[in-house]
Amino acid sequence: MYAFSVLASLLAVVSASPAPMPDGTATIVNPTIGPCTDVVKPHAHIIATPSSTKVAGLQLTYDSPTGRATLTDNGFYSLWDFSNGGVAQQPDCAKTKLWLNIDPVHTEYRPLYWNKTQITTNWSTGYGYDLVAKETKQYNTTDTFIACPPLWADIKNPPWYLFLLTPTTVPLDSAPSLKGFDTKSCVKTRLTVEIPTYP
Repeated sequence: MYAFSVLASLLAVVSASPAPMPDGTATIVNPTIGPCTDVVKPHAHIIATPSSTKVAGLQLTYDSPTGRATLTDNGFYSLWDFSNGGVAQQPDCAKTKLWLNIDPVHTEYRPLYWNKTQITTNWSTGYGYDLVAKETKQYNTTDTFIACPPLWADIKNPPWYLFLLTPTTVPLDSAPSLKGFDTKSCVKTRLTVEIPTYP
């Protein structure tokens, strides 16, 4: 009888918290009607983690003149699209998405940038998960990024530009992709998609 009670308790816990689907969206509930859309969509930041890194808590966004992906204290708070191996943000009522892409040209410290076209199709993530670049012919699976401030950053809270870290023997200060950045201040970080809230 005791074993039956324990089994019933375990089943109740399992059924109360279903396992998330790989894309992180299947367990997100869409509640009532909202403006501009048929339903209120989940919104979340993508933030720098862990808490021990210098950029912890900064949010993923972009540098509008260049389209480069950056970390700031005022990032995208968006509906995210993780379909087809991509990461896209789509503000409420917007007709277009911006896709997060990995620069295919550089072979080390690969810059991240936003584009209206999806080029990168090897992202793996979801709400509550780290952003991972899955293995390609050029590099192994990685969830590690480099965040660097630009040399011209004479402001108090500069944007931190993001680069995918892939195996390399090239020192930071010798990498062509890091020209113009304060390589002495670069830090390793991960990017984590927050559990969403509803606007």
